[in-house]
Amino acid sequence: MIFTAFKLLKDQLDNYIQSFNPMGNDPDGHVVLDNVATLETPDRPPGAEERIILSMVNIEEEAALKNSAHYYRSAQGITYHNPPVYLNLYMLVSAHYKNYEDALSRLSQVIQFFQGKTSFTLNNSPNEALINSGAELDDLQLHLELFSLSFEQLNHLWGALGGKQMPSALYKIRLVKITENRTTGIGNVIEEIRSKDTFLSPG
Repeated sequence: MIFTAFKLLKDQLDNYIQSFNPMGNDPDGHVVLDNVATLETPDRPPGAEERIILSMVNIEEEAALKNSAHYYRSAQGITYHNPPVYLNLYMLVSAHYKNYEDALSRLSQVIQFFQGKTSFTLNNSPNEALINSGAELDDLQLHLELFSLSFEQLNHLWGALGGKQMPSALYKIRLVKITENRTTGIGNVIEEIRSKDTFLSPG
C-alpha cells in the first residue's frame, strides 16, 4: 500500500506538471519515485536527472487509531483479527535540475498542485494502472499537508541522506492503511449469561 500511495501521487503530480509544458514534454515523465540519498553514488544508473524526485524519508504509526476494534460479527459468529496499521508517511519532494531557476520553477508547481488538491482517492484521482494491478484500493484515502522543518532539522535530514541539499519540500501523507486481513480466531456470539444465582438473557 505504501507503493500504491506514492504511485498515485506521482502520477497525479506528473500529469499536472506535464500540463504546463514550459520546458517540453518528456515521454518518461517529469516525476520519478527514487531514493534521493543515492543520487551521488558512483555506480548509480541514470533516470532521475532533470526531474522531480519523490522519496520516502520517514514512517510513523498513527497512535490515535492504534486501538481500533480487532473483531467483527458475522453470520458465523465472531471473527478476530489484528487491527490494521495506520501510517503517516513523510514524502520529500526534491527538484533535481542543473539549472537552479528550473528547479525553483518546478518546486513552485509542486507546491501549487498540492495546495490546490490535498485529498486523493480513486474517485477523484482515477488510475487505471493501479486499478488493474489488483491492489486493495477500497480504503485508499490520502491527505497531504506541507510539513515545515527548522533549519537544524533540515540540516540533519540532508546530512542523514548524505547528499547536497537541493530545492525541496516535505509533505506528511495521512493515512495509509495496511492490513493482512488474516483471521486469528473465531468465537461464538454470547446469547446467554448465567451466574450462580441468576439467569440473564440479552433479549
